[in-house]
Amino acid sequence: MKRLLVLIPLFALTACVYVQDSHLRNKGTEVSKEQAALVVLGKTEKSWVLANLGTPDRIQADKDGIEVYEYISERRNRSEKKFILLFSIESDTVISRQVTRVVMRNGVVESIKTTDA
Repeated sequence: MKRLLVLIPLFALTACVYVQDSHLRNKGTEVSKEQAALVVLGKTEKSWVLANLGTPDRIQADKDGIEVYEYISERRNRSEKKFILLFSIESDTVISRQVTRVVMRNGVVESIKTTDA
C-alpha cells in the first residue's frame, strides 16, 4: 500500500512534465496586390503612397532625389515549451516574409515591386 501511495504522485507529475504553447502573429505592414495595383508609375506621388500604404518600415534616401520605401510583413510562430516549472524554452520562427519596395525619384513613384522572401 505504501508503494502505491508513493507511485500515485509520481505518475501525476509525469503528466505535467511538458507543456507547449504556440501563437501565430503578424508583424509589420503588408501591402496587398490590390493596393500595389493602384500605383501609377510616373504619376503617383509620395503623399499618396504615405496616405494609402502607411508609414514604411524602412526608408532609404539618396542625395540624387531617390527614396526607397520598404514595407516588410512577416508571419511568425512564437512557441514556448515548459518543463515541470524548472525552465522554459522560447522560439520565434518566421513562417513567411513579404517585402514591398517603392522607389521614388523627386517624390514620384518610379517602380514598385513585391517579393516573398
